[in-house]
Amino acid sequence: MTKTGKSRDRLWINIKRTWRYIKPCGWNLVGYAIVSVVEGAVGIVAPIYSAKVILDLTGNLMEQLIWSALAVFGLNILLSVLTYFKNIFYRKIYRQTLVAMQIDVARETLKIEMSEINKSSSGLFINRMGQDTSEIADLFMKYTYYLSSIVANIGVMIAILILNKYMFIFSLVSAIVLFIISKKRLSKQTILRRKMRKLSESKTGLAGELVRGIADIKVLGAATTLLKKTAMRVESVYDEEYQIQQIGTNYGLLFRSAMCVSQFLYLLLGAFLSMQNLLTIPSFVIIYNYQSKVQTLISGIVRIMEFNKQFIVAADRIYEVIDDDKFAKETYGSTHLDRLNGAIEFKNVSFGYDESKQIISGMSFKIKPNERVAFVGRSGTGKTTLLNLITRLYHVDDGEILLDGHNIEDLDKKTLRDNMSIITQSPYIFNFSIKDNLLIAKSDATMKELRQACKAACINDYIMSLPDKYDTMVGEGGVILSGGQRQRLAIARALLKDAEIVLFDEATSALDNETQSQIQQAINNMQGINTVLIVAHRLSTVIDSDRIFVVDQGKIAASGNHKQLLKSSELYKELYSKDLQA
Repeated sequence: MTKTGKSRDRLWINIKRTWRYIKPCGWNLVGYAIVSVVEGAVGIVAPIYSAKVILDLTGNLMEQLIWSALAVFGLNILLSVLTYFKNIFYRKIYRQTLVAMQIDVARETLKIEMSEINKSSSGLFINRMGQDTSEIADLFMKYTYYLSSIVANIGVMIAILILNKYMFIFSLVSAIVLFIISKKRLSKQTILRRKMRKLSESKTGLAGELVRGIADIKVLGAATTLLKKTAMRVESVYDEEYQIQQIGTNYGLLFRSAMCVSQFLYLLLGAFLSMQNLLTIPSFVIIYNYQSKVQTLISGIVRIMEFNKQFIVAADRIYEVIDDDKFAKETYGSTHLDRLNGAIEFKNVSFGYDESKQIISGMSFKIKPNERVAFVGRSGTGKTTLLNLITRLYHVDDGEILLDGHNIEDLDKKTLRDNMSIITQSPYIFNFSIKDNLLIAKSDATMKELRQACKAACINDYIMSLPDKYDTMVGEGGVILSGGQRQRLAIARALLKDAEIVLFDEATSALDNETQSQIQQAINNMQGINTVLIVAHRLSTVIDSDRIFVVDQGKIAASGNHKQLLKSSELYKELYSKDLQA
């Protein structure tokens, strides 16, 4: 298949994909279609009546002139009314299509495997959710606008044909030459646009990092370095954009020069035909004034071709997220359990975030339902990775993880997500109110339940001291909260979910001793009720655990309770001694 044929196939495939978002617009879509058809019909008739006005005037046919003028007036009023309703229908279609598409992109982005997310810039997904969806949603309006323009100017060509066939042939040849010039420009610009989009994703991703990391940038005095990197990426984007504009400028000069030559030859041809009595002066004046319409006709055709190419690029990027296999999506099994008992088993599990380095190697252990266990060890030994595997954020490379005797790969999404909560060292707090941040875990929770969870997490008193209490907006990333308050809010969010398995990943590391003691009590309250797994560097927070696993070099080096490990594990004694001295 030729390159053009492949491009045409991709266009139709992407239009069909997009149609599923436009189709639900219902009566707005029907209204828009009817208005567009009538507008196209008026566009064909209006130039013919406009030409007739001039002919009637030069022929001194006053009665016919009045009727022709009234017809032109009526058609122009009708076009204004049609444009008014067309814009109303369009705004409704655009809004509904854009919202549906952006929600789909967001939904499918959330399904992408963490390993894929880690490989990509955040700008990639931000651009596709914003810029690309807007461009695709605008498809309907752009197509109908330019099609209406083409149809209207086809009416102009028909009027020229009626007036003089020789001038019509010349207009047609001129149109073809102008079209070839415009098509050359379009081909060169399309190649650069693809490259520019990739650079734009990188720029957007860095901009997001600048905002999210602004505190560290200030403290580290890294503004100069980061601004240099930002400048390089911004300049690379605008270098490509400049090249695209320069191509437009160069071909624009060629296009306008061709138009000037065409108009000059038009005058010569008109003069020649007039001398041969093959063209009347009034007809020549009408045809000459229609030259700009011929240019508009070509521009309309080229714009549709241009948008086709832009649409293919944008749609390919969107449907890579929504439909295609470029980004691996999460897969789950079909086994559903309403409530897990909380038994966990690792059977010879191995895992690495990339092929070059294995984090966990042949690890095996069992955790009983409602048992409280802790994982301790030096940094980088795989403790947090264990929790990432249990929550199925990543797939094991070898071995298997069992929950209540079921392979974690066989369980459906609802079973896993409804039965687990995790509190991390740096929990993400959304730019919502405190109440809405809590309702993420349980959307139908009552205020009584929210307060109970916050009391258990030792943050209710602080919330009640705020002017807006639970309706207080916390800012992006929970900026108005301290590190300890963000963690306590995250703990309240996890407690509200009432999951059977609760995971704590350094969840008390940012808390002062008094607050840590209160959180420790909240964890103690779960003992015997929930299966609790705690990853900790501060061993003083886990010495009351039913069992403690000592992790070293991706394996379980020792296990037992606090007293047993002090006797049996040199590594544990070393870690505990350092903790006491800290």
